[in-house]
This record gives sequence, C-alpha cells and structure tokens, in this order.
Amino acid sequence: MTRRPSHHTLLPNRVPMNQEEFDSEFGYSRPEQEDELLRRTKKTLSTYYSPFSSLRAFLATFLSFFPIVRWLPKYDFRQDLMHDIIGGLTVGIMHVPQGRRIAYAVLSHVHPVVGLYTSFFPPLFYMAFGTSRHNSIGSFAVVSLMTGLAVTTLMKTHGVYSTPASFTNLTATLSPEEGVTPIMITSTLTLCIGIIQFLMAFLRLDFIATYFSDQLVAGFTTAAAFQVLVAQLKDVFDIKDLPERTENYAMVFLRTYDILANIERTNWYAFGISIASMAFLIFGKEFVNPFVKSRFRSPVPIPFELLLVIISTVISYVCNLNHNLDIQIVDHIPTGFPSPQLPHFSLIPSLIVHAFGIAAVIVAVHISLAKMFAKKLKYEVDARQELYAIGFSSIASGFFPVYPASTALGRSMVNVEVGSRTLVSTAFSSLLLVAMIAYLGQWLDALPMCVLSAIIIVALKGMFMKLSALPQLWKLSKMDFSIWVVSFVVTVAWDVIPGLAAGIIYALFTTVMRTQWPRWHILGHIDSTDQFRDCERYKEVQFFDDICVFRFDSPLLFVNVERFKSTIAKATDEWRSEGSLDLVRSVECDKQALDRAARGPLHLVIDCSGFTSIDCMGVNVLKEVFLEMKERDVVVSFAATKAPVRELFEASGFYGAVPKSNFFPTIRDAVAIAGIGDNGNL
Repeated sequence: MTRRPSHHTLLPNRVPMNQEEFDSEFGYSRPEQEDELLRRTKKTLSTYYSPFSSLRAFLATFLSFFPIVRWLPKYDFRQDLMHDIIGGLTVGIMHVPQGRRIAYAVLSHVHPVVGLYTSFFPPLFYMAFGTSRHNSIGSFAVVSLMTGLAVTTLMKTHGVYSTPASFTNLTATLSPEEGVTPIMITSTLTLCIGIIQFLMAFLRLDFIATYFSDQLVAGFTTAAAFQVLVAQLKDVFDIKDLPERTENYAMVFLRTYDILANIERTNWYAFGISIASMAFLIFGKEFVNPFVKSRFRSPVPIPFELLLVIISTVISYVCNLNHNLDIQIVDHIPTGFPSPQLPHFSLIPSLIVHAFGIAAVIVAVHISLAKMFAKKLKYEVDARQELYAIGFSSIASGFFPVYPASTALGRSMVNVEVGSRTLVSTAFSSLLLVAMIAYLGQWLDALPMCVLSAIIIVALKGMFMKLSALPQLWKLSKMDFSIWVVSFVVTVAWDVIPGLAAGIIYALFTTVMRTQWPRWHILGHIDSTDQFRDCERYKEVQFFDDICVFRFDSPLLFVNVERFKSTIAKATDEWRSEGSLDLVRSVECDKQALDRAARGPLHLVIDCSGFTSIDCMGVNVLKEVFLEMKERDVVVSFAATKAPVRELFEASGFYGAVPKSNFFPTIRDAVAIAGIGDNGNL
C-alpha cells in the first residue's frame, strides 16, 4: 500500500462537488409523502374496513380465506394426480404407527386412538385453508410433549397425581364432580391455540415468525428431543411405578436418575423387544430403503414403521405377551368416528399460558417449513393466510377429541421426496386414516408400548443429527452458535417453554449486541477505480496525505453512539500521531509508505453509507464529533449520506451546527475536494 500525493486525478469524469451542488445539478427534490407512521396506520386499518366497502370486496375477502377455491378448479389430473396419490398414501402410512400419531398420543397423556383423530381432522381442515402444498399437519414430538406437560399440570392442580399412563383412559375424569377428562383438556387446549393463532393473523402478527431463527429452532427442538427421549425410557425398560416428579426444572436429569435408580426392576423381555425394534427400523430405513430406491427406482419407501407395528402386534397377540411376560400393551383402541363435543371453556384460564407457548412453537415450525418448501419448489405461500389456516384448523378440531397438531419435519420431507404436488394428497392420507379409524384400529389392541417408544426414539434421530452441524456453525458464526447453545441448554436444564422464551430473548439480545459493537474500518482507494475499500481485506489500497476515510458499519443509534465517538477519536489520533494503520486496526501495513509529514489540518471523511437509520442521539453525536474535531484542527466531511437521513438532519436543525457544504454525494467527491483546497483542481 502506498499513500499518494494530492495531485493524483481522482475524478476524471466529473468535477468534484458537494452534496448541495450535486443535488442542484441533478435535480434532487424531496418526494411529497405523508408521515410514515400515519401512512402505515392508514394502510393497516384499511385492511379491516375495506372488505365492507362493497359486496364484491366482501365476497373477495371471504373467498380469500379458502385458497382451495382458487387452485382446485385448475387442478391438473394428468400431471399431478398420480403423484398426489402416492404421496398421500405414503404420508398416511406414516401417520398411523409413527410417533407422529399413536405413540405421540401417549406423550400427550391421552388414549392412542386420539392420535388417529389428530391425524385426520386438522389436516382435512387445513386442506381448505392452507397455501403450503407440502406441510404435513398432525402430531409433532415437541408439541405432544408440551401438551402432556399441560395435562399433567392441570391434573395436579385438581389434586390428581396418577401416573401419565393412567391418563390415557378416554373415560377417566379429573374429579367426579367436574367430570373433565384428559382428552377434554387437550381438545380445549387445541381450541385455545387456534384462537391465539387466529388473533395473530387478524392483528397482522405474522412477522413474529421472523424472530425464530434457524439456530434457535434447531437448538430448541434438539433439546426437546432429549426431553422426549428421556420420557420414553420408562417404557423402553418397562419400569413400572416410577416416582411422579412435580418439579418444573431439570426434568431430563431427574427422570434419568429415576430410571438409573430403578434399573434393577427392568423388564428385560420388553427391553429386548425395544432394542430389536430399533434395530429393525434403523436397518430398514438406513439400508434397505436406499437400496430399494436406487435398485428399483421405487418412489415410495417401504413403511417399516407399519411393518413393525403389524409384526409386533401379531406376535404379542399370539404369545399373549401382556399376560405371560408382563409387557405393557396399548390395550383397547375403539373404532368408529367420534361425535363432536363442546370444549370445556372453564379450563381456558388454566391453559392459556401453555397455549401461548405451544402456539409459538407451532407457528415457528410451520411458517419456517412452509417458506423453505415454497422456495425450494418455486411456489408462493402467504404467511398471514398460513396463520389463519392453522388457526381455523385448530379451532374446528377443538370440537373433536384431539390434541394440538403441528407440522412435522419428517413427514413433510417425505411428502416432498415422494413427489406430492398439491394438497389433494391430504385427501388420500385421510382416506387411509378413515379405514384405520373405522375398521382396523381394533387390531392394534395387543401392540406393546415398548414398540411405540422405539418408534419415537428412532424418529428423533434426525433431531439428534443436528448436533453434527455445530462444528460448522462455530466456524461460520460464533454468535449464531451461542444462540443454538443457549436455546439447547436452557431447554434441557429447565423446561421447553422457558427454553423457547430464553432462546428468543437471547437471540434478540445478540441483535442488540451486533448493533452496539459493530465493525469499523479505515478505507483506502483502489488505484484506477472509484472504489474505496477497507485495508484489512485489500492490501493494494492507497492513502492520501492528511485524509482519513472512516466507515462505521451500523445504523447510528443510542446503543452505539459512545462506541462511534471512541472509534472516531482513536482513528484520528493514531492516524495523526503515528501515520500507521497498524495501531488503528492491528493489520500489517507498509509503515514506510504510511509515514507522512503533517502539512496542515487533517481531513476526516466519514462514510455514512452504513447509516441506514439514525435516532436523536445519533444526530447529536454527529454534531459533537464535528465540533470536537474542529477544535482539534480536524475538518470533518460526510460522504454518501442517504436521502432520508439528510432529510432528518434538515428537520432536526442539524445543519445549524454542521454546514451543508461539508456533505458530499460520494467519498470520491469528499476526498477530491479535501485535496483541492481552494485551487479548484487536484
């Protein structure tokens, strides 16, 4: 790097000029527009009253809640039907045995058949309201676990301390006086969640989903997977009568301790069946299915979960495992469709806190996956309509015996991989579930509980694999890595809802940190171009005598104004006294090239292109910097200031302290005029 003399021609194509001259030359005028807050308020309010401005507007708004009326008449039977049939049946098969349905009902502390109802009603309603073609609605491990915690908490509130397994009786009540069943708790919770999601859409709060970063969701769901894993160990070892924990913290460690302390009471037959079931699923899914897909080009994977359920149920029935080996089984699964029932509205106040936490998780997972699939497969999703869709689905489902449903990554990925094209695939999934609910459910009575736990544990493998991405995340961004770790640690050490809240708060805090301590740079000119770049990355930059170009990579807000002042002072002091950028930024520079003899005032050019916004304290600190530097014989110029920021300066009276002539349209103009002096040329 070399520092060039002032006679170098910097702007060959245009005479250097300040911002005022530039604006006058090229006809700048401020567009007439109303106050931004007022404009946004009017626009928001118009969305509420415009549907009632005419009958046509009302009908258009009403029909907009049903996207199916737009895409179904245009359905391409020739191109899409076979793909939707295959995709729908494949996902329907996954709905039945996987932890996504029957087994996850156990996590929610309701009867396993409720998993089938949850697989049927919410997706069917979502088909009418949704815009995502591939999100698979139904049971989700994390949501099921959070639902189970809500059921347990409410039962303890009513003085019932039975084990979770006893909650699965469809006719069991919390107390004889109230006649409230666990399934009524989950149905009411589903309704409550739907109302919250509807209000989020109505109040245009779909932007909240942006606060759930990928790292936050990954850390939280991985930690929740450990919660689910530990919850399944009791059935894997088939240890009965474990102590019922009432603590709201460290449940992973406490339940693990309970398992280890009672390990001698393990039913080793059930444990052997669990290990064999896991081995069967892993071998089939990891080895057999890839071989079949590559060898026979089969678009449909072999449903090993369904095969495992069939085989284990047959063996359990024939060998009477429940009686002969004391292995717990699902017992009675009623067939037939349930009748609609009114939710227990009096339970809503007790469930509202749980509902907010579960609704937040559902929204975060659903919206993020919907956008991911839409981007990958090149179609559009409406985030606000998606909130309405899952809200309406939950509200309607709340009048049936279900538990809260969510999008599951595993099923949704299968839905994409097998080639589903539209939401018509949901209809074929529902047909398969109708057959199961109406006729086939009774054949699963002898299904061992340890097999269901094995299915859940294997299904969680994808979540645990997220741990392998941590080394790469550490290399890419230590701040994002910390978000992952905080979400994970708090969720494991405390609980799922506090873990989610802590993750969100910490993620927002890191945003403040990035704004409060942004990077700053000394810029040099790249010869034969009009570009100025930071010398940390570009070694062939050149510098001008007595001219320091400084850039601050952040909006100038109250959280970082002190850092801005301190870095300005540090840059100018060391530039002036040492003539070396080594002391300013600790980079290797050519010291001899940077040495200079002071011949006049130092010119400090502040590149304002990074100031996307400035608050009142930011305006004041720029005044202070200008006046303080003036006392120290430093001439401050401002380059590349955005028009809205300059208009803010105008409105705030900033130009009363800082002349407009010190503003320039580009760094080139500021540097050139600083070198020109009063001569008019370089």
